[in-house]
Parts: sequence; structure tokens; C-alpha cells
Amino acid sequence: MKYEVFEHVSDIGLRIYGSSFKDLLENAGLALFDQMADMSRVEAVETIDVFAKGGTVEELFMAWLRELLYLFHGESYLIKEFEIKEVSKGLVKGIVKGERIDPERHVMHGEVKGTTYHKLEVKEIDGKWEAKVILDV
Repeated sequence: MKYEVFEHVSDIGLRIYGSSFKDLLENAGLALFDQMADMSRVEAVETIDVFAKGGTVEELFMAWLRELLYLFHGESYLIKEFEIKEVSKGLVKGIVKGERIDPERHVMHGEVKGTTYHKLEVKEIDGKWEAKVILDV
């Protein structure tokens, strides 16, 4: 299982899993965009480089999600594929693939305005990674 949705009063809660921190970040991207659109209608036709910086794993996780949300809000992209190329102390480099939003083809579920630090958890447990994040909708 890559992620699961949990109940939250007015927002969306996600519990995301990964076999590594890299895998966790890729699955977080998938979980984020799954909340906003029917990804089966999105094609991976454009490749975009994504960079995120953070001092802790929590900050790095949140910076990654903020960069992805910028692609949605600022550039009108729906992202379908996520590949982390490098994770080092305080830095993530990756590529994502998707396409610009086409209201004629894409079915939108709703807008995620942002991510919150409320009850944020990013941790490694027995060699596996897990994150818990609340999305502001």
C-alpha cells in the first residue's frame, strides 16, 4: 500500500508509506495528486525538474509537497509520475511527469490549497518510512 486517507474534520489526512525516504516522497506526490484529479485521465507528456530543500526530514517532506503544489497552482499541471533522482542531507532532486490541466479531459476532485504542519509525522520504522500529513482543502 502506497498511502491511505484518514478522516479529519474539514481537511484530508494522508498516511503515506515507503520502503525508503525516496519511495516515501514519490508516493506522497501520487497521494497528493490523487486527491485533486482522476489521474487515469492524465498523460505523462511533459517532464519537469523539481528541487526541494529542508533542514530536517519533516521540512524536506513538506518542501517537496509545496513544490508539487506550486506546479498545480502556479503552472496548472497535473502530475502523474514521480521519480526522486537524489536525496542528500537537506536536498531532494527529482523529475515529475504530467501535463497541463485540460478542463475538457480532466476530471477534478477538488483543490488542495496547501499542506499543514498540524500533526505532521515523518519517521522511519524498522527500515520502512511512514508519513502522516493533513492537506488543507
